[in-house]
Amino acid sequence: MPDVRNWKIIGRGDERICYLHPNNPARCIKLSRVEKAKQTHRELRYFRLLKRRKVPFTYIPEFFGIVRDDEVIGIEQQLVLDESAEVPPSVAGYLTKQLTPEQARRFWAGLDALKCYLLAYNVVPCDLVMSNLLVIERSNTTDVMLIDGLGASELIPLPEYVPWLGRRKIQRKWARFMAKTVKPHFAATQGCQAL
Repeated sequence: MPDVRNWKIIGRGDERICYLHPNNPARCIKLSRVEKAKQTHRELRYFRLLKRRKVPFTYIPEFFGIVRDDEVIGIEQQLVLDESAEVPPSVAGYLTKQLTPEQARRFWAGLDALKCYLLAYNVVPCDLVMSNLLVIERSNTTDVMLIDGLGASELIPLPEYVPWLGRRKIQRKWARFMAKTVKPHFAATQGCQAL
């Protein structure tokens, strides 16, 4: 594996650093230190399961494989970009600008489409936080993609394998996320339009 210190950093979290793929600008690599890779191991296992189940990568980044050496382990996946080939804003970043009524309508429709996708394919999120969702404005629609925090956090991740358990977990996490995070943030930044 090439020396990651020369790669462009495009994101940073508690456990991982996200790099632009050195040979493919449409991909990124999320790397963790081997000794601090709990989230990476969970997501690698989960991405493999989604691939085996032939889940379409419509609202989550496509998974291409594992990257590892003696010191780091990581996930190679699609770099989510907008139509201008830029990294789109997170939900929190998107809501810092004043939305038109049409933008607000499309934003809520994009969130609803993401929820429907998660439920339809039993894609279980571990962390529903605004920084893990990117908002992509297109010419006639707005997509919201979940880019991080996938897979059940339980020791035995039954919601990933038992669809009715997965749907219950998704519904519960989604309702809490909307009520405690998205709707209050939207109201604070946008007023009450389209809530």
